[in-house]
Amino acid sequence: MKVPICLLLITWFGQICFAQQMISGKVQEANTQKPIPFASVNILSENKIVAFKTTDKEGRFMMQLSKEYTTVYLQIHHLTYEKFEQQIDKKSTDLRIVLTPKTNLLKDVVVKSKPKVSRSNDTISYDVGSFAKEEDRNIGDIIKRLPGMEVTESGLIKYQDKTVSKLYIDGDDLLEDRYGIGTRTIPHRMVKDIQVLDNHEHYKVLKNKRFTDDVAINLVIKEDAKLKLTGQAKIAAGTPNNYDPELNTILFNKKVKMLNVLSANNIGRDLSGDVVGNNQSSLLAKFGASAIHNLLATSTTGAPNIPKNNYYFNNTGSLNTNNLYNFKNRWQLKSNIQLLFDKERQNNAASTRYLLDGGDVSFEEQNGIRAEKWLGVARLSASVNTEKKYISEILSFEYEKKDIKALLTNSTSKIDQFQKHHIKGVSNQFSYIPQLKNNDIIAVNWTLNYGNKPQSLQIYPGVFSEILNDSIPYKSTTQQIEVPSFFTEVSTGYHFNKSKIKQHYQIGFNTDRQHFTSLLYLQDNEQIDRRPRQNTSNDLHWSRSQVFITPQYDWKNDRFEAHLDIPITYLITQYKDNTQVLDISKNSWLINPGLKARWRVSQEDYLQFAYQYSQDIGNIEDVFHGAVLRNYRMLSQNNAALNESQKHAFNLNYNLGRTLKVLFANAGISYSRLSSNTMLSSIIKDDITENILVNMDNLQEHWSSQIGFDKYIFPLASTLKLKGSMAYSRFNQLLNSSVVPIKSINYTLQPSLEAKIFKSYNISYTGTLNWNRSKQQGKDHLIRNKTTMMTHNLGFPISPFKNGFIRVNIRNLSTFQTNMKNASYTFIDVFARYRLNKWKTDFELDMSNLTNIKNYRTYMTTANMISQNEFELRGRTILLRAVFNL
Repeated sequence: MKVPICLLLITWFGQICFAQQMISGKVQEANTQKPIPFASVNILSENKIVAFKTTDKEGRFMMQLSKEYTTVYLQIHHLTYEKFEQQIDKKSTDLRIVLTPKTNLLKDVVVKSKPKVSRSNDTISYDVGSFAKEEDRNIGDIIKRLPGMEVTESGLIKYQDKTVSKLYIDGDDLLEDRYGIGTRTIPHRMVKDIQVLDNHEHYKVLKNKRFTDDVAINLVIKEDAKLKLTGQAKIAAGTPNNYDPELNTILFNKKVKMLNVLSANNIGRDLSGDVVGNNQSSLLAKFGASAIHNLLATSTTGAPNIPKNNYYFNNTGSLNTNNLYNFKNRWQLKSNIQLLFDKERQNNAASTRYLLDGGDVSFEEQNGIRAEKWLGVARLSASVNTEKKYISEILSFEYEKKDIKALLTNSTSKIDQFQKHHIKGVSNQFSYIPQLKNNDIIAVNWTLNYGNKPQSLQIYPGVFSEILNDSIPYKSTTQQIEVPSFFTEVSTGYHFNKSKIKQHYQIGFNTDRQHFTSLLYLQDNEQIDRRPRQNTSNDLHWSRSQVFITPQYDWKNDRFEAHLDIPITYLITQYKDNTQVLDISKNSWLINPGLKARWRVSQEDYLQFAYQYSQDIGNIEDVFHGAVLRNYRMLSQNNAALNESQKHAFNLNYNLGRTLKVLFANAGISYSRLSSNTMLSSIIKDDITENILVNMDNLQEHWSSQIGFDKYIFPLASTLKLKGSMAYSRFNQLLNSSVVPIKSINYTLQPSLEAKIFKSYNISYTGTLNWNRSKQQGKDHLIRNKTTMMTHNLGFPISPFKNGFIRVNIRNLSTFQTNMKNASYTFIDVFARYRLNKWKTDFELDMSNLTNIKNYRTYMTTANMISQNEFELRGRTILLRAVFNL
């Protein structure tokens, strides 16, 4: 019996020893190795806490287990460090545990005092009622005033210097990129909040699955505004013979959204942006990979640096319909149809002097232009956009017809010009992006575009007789161009979501076919058409096919995320013109890697970096060899191989937000370096400019930086905005067979302040100060030119009595330049409104340019050119308007 009893005693004693097994260790910070006191240490088994302790001042802990457990977990909590949890051995002593610091991000910050601004993650909400003022007519007026926001004259919206890609209405993309019609038409009283969606992902199935830096806006509609159809009828007439009527209907509910506008005016309001859109470089969405733009022109004079309504003489009619239907199965049907007719006239004059080593060259012209155009766009789409899939089918038709008549007078003669172009195009886009059962995503896309753009230019009398007609004067010159184009692309991709580094691989194929034909005709006094002897025709067949694969990688943790894409393309380019004995085929491998990274310093601050390397092979405009008459004084052709270029581009930006203080700021710097194997050679003479693309190494460098600061000042109930930028460029020009190095630097400062003086009296100021310095290093001497331009806009908005509002606006524009006479203009505008609540009607008086300025001069100086342009302005106008709220 003694032996068994001894064995039992030994076994019992061993169990007691194991039950009292010691677990100890020290908790330290990962970066500094400093001890972490007051951390909660828990021992868990089967999801239950079996022991707990708090670390001492040295970060140490020591615990004993009361009994034996199958598995043991160690768990450590601290407010300022990431949670630690790990299975440990039953005999764990002198453990060394490191904790990673964490940032406690505020999920929701709300400013309770007016104005109301809130933030939730990447969404900022502005309470419209807090920012609205008596003078505001539409939601665009509110957006202009919001801290951090900017609206350009064309209607393009920017947030912290980033372009807004979409404007949603209660989450629906009714207007696409043509959102200017919405900001100008939607009454601000319908909108509860304006939400800014930073780092926005349009495809819900891809949300939080890939890197994005897009910005969008969502208008949150008030509940009572969703109940019925609303709208406005505007009737306006004035002097001299002015009119501006408009009828619009608006309905924004969950099932149906519509915004339809019928309008006409001759007061200088340009409606073409409602058709073209804010984010498209040309009217026709995309003919193909190498679109042909307007090659012909009747004038060499640009636009002045003043609002377009001052110099735009128009008679415009427009129909803009946008209708969207949401179905229960989450499918969405949408139609966007825009039609526009416009008659326009311009009178301008230009005096230009080129500063060249071989002697200055000058020319002068006066131009009277009459234009008539039709624009039409129809887009029909069906789509579903959910967390599980995205399907979209978009069919588009686009049309433009424009006829221009111009009478030009220069120092030696009068020239009649007739220009026409006629665009017709159709495109189809299909996308299918589903999420699979394993949470991976596939994507299938197909794009098809076809379009044609015939252009012609007739000039009376004939030009360049010494070049085109053996120095014999002749009756007229006619240039014709036509470029039918076909483009299609098919691609598919697969998105892996399981790993920490998300991977996406896309493969695809596209082809681009274009036929560039141009003919130059001369008509003699006997009205016989004939071709000149010189090389002035093209019959160029262009073909380009690409096979590509694009690996993309996304990585994200709590504060840092990065996106890398490495598109690899095999490019086959062929172009042939039998009339020019031209038959070229070129195969190329292109690798264009891009990297984007964003480090979130805090919930509202982040630093963003981007780098892009781009290899590019030129397009059809670089290779036609027959001369083309671009305007009355310019011949253009190419005498070089296909342009090949490489570009490095860097961007670094810091965005800062303080929602509680209603303060937003951003700063950034960028650099780009472009090198290519071709350069444009310009031969400038008194009566002709010849542009020829030639083989020559070409290097361009560009530096720029910008800073923006927006702050709401609570005591003054005002918004202060300040924006500044600097840009430096260095490049070469080939002028009259001499390579001319050119450097330029530009500084811009744009302050803005809107403040309340008394209860009903306000003051506003916006200004632009621009300094430009450029220099040209010629063979014999250095040419320096300086330009300073200042614009000051001072407004006095007041509400002197109930339902009444008056605004007086004074605007001064001044220009100071080297070797040119200074210019200064002051415009005064007055606007008044009285609201008759009983009739739901506003009566408005709009008086513009009361100083009756009818001619406006601009001066532009570059390193090798001094130009003076003069434009006819509208003069004094008075308009009475009645606005009936339906």
